[in-house]
Amino acid sequence: MKEREGFLDKLRVMATCAVIMLHTMTGVMDSVDMSLYPEEKKVFLAGMDLVCWCVPVFLVISGYLFLNPRRQISLGKMLTVYCRRIALALFLFGVPYGCLELIAAEGDFRLGMPGEAFLMVLRGESWSHMWYLYLILLLYAVTPLLKRGLGAIPRWAVYIALLLLFLGCSVLPYLHELSGREEGFALPGDGIYFFYYICGYLFATRERGRLERMAGKGILPCLTLLLCVGMAASRLWGGYTLQMAYNYPFTVLLALLLFAWKAGAEERQASPFWRQAVALSFTVYLIHPVFLNLAYKFFHVTPLSGAASLSRLMPASLSMGILLLVFFAGTAILSLSAAWILYRIPPLRKYAL
Repeated sequence: MKEREGFLDKLRVMATCAVIMLHTMTGVMDSVDMSLYPEEKKVFLAGMDLVCWCVPVFLVISGYLFLNPRRQISLGKMLTVYCRRIALALFLFGVPYGCLELIAAEGDFRLGMPGEAFLMVLRGESWSHMWYLYLILLLYAVTPLLKRGLGAIPRWAVYIALLLLFLGCSVLPYLHELSGREEGFALPGDGIYFFYYICGYLFATRERGRLERMAGKGILPCLTLLLCVGMAASRLWGGYTLQMAYNYPFTVLLALLLFAWKAGAEERQASPFWRQAVALSFTVYLIHPVFLNLAYKFFHVTPLSGAASLSRLMPASLSMGILLLVFFAGTAILSLSAAWILYRIPPLRKYAL
């Protein structure tokens, strides 16, 4: 691919910010009994619905780049360059995070902890956000084979395969959850990650013009806005509490709409500002939970800490939204500063970041 496409840079930065906001909320919900905060919980659920597109968009971007037939990448390069980078990042950051977990559990440091943390990474037991690195490592490893398969079948067959993945991994599990049934036919929910990755291939090989016309006429922005409003309204005023992972059907639709909108509306030329921001985005992803864990687990300060006092001055939903934005901004600034420092270390920048 001869040109760097600017809309991908903007989407990466947006998705990184959305990840920080997502973990700002899930970090609280995973450690607090939210039944004690019914109004605040509505805001958390609405906020999560509006940012859970982040990981799906990351996967669509990866598929857009690596499954593009115009970009030739050998299996050797995929393993020794891209997979190696992810694996190094996984251990360079996962082992210290594992040590921190062991220290927190035992209240002291032992010489054997780094070795135990190394084994924890091998077993996939490091900090929760590191799961994405295991996923992307798998996708990178199967990319050459997947790319060859996609090139050998007609486009309509790809659409059928994606439709089956969407129905089996997203729609059917959603209907089972909605009806309260614990059992029923459905494909494994993790199959949705292959759905997102292959969608990137379809975006990369599409005919130019259709998305541009839809974005230019305001169709894609309007559909995206309507979906966001509907999702938020169902949480804030509808009493809707069902939760799913990244296979939630409305998250799937929102991620695809956002990607299509940006692909059709943005100028394709990359700017230096967004390029520099993207260079730090992976590092920001890796280190931002450090600051959230310090606030939540060490200092015992969360967005809920000031909710009671602030809610006396304004509605609980508004005060909760403000506090979430404050924690998000603080985490983003600290993470960006730390990422800038780490990125200045040549070996890290070259091999892991």
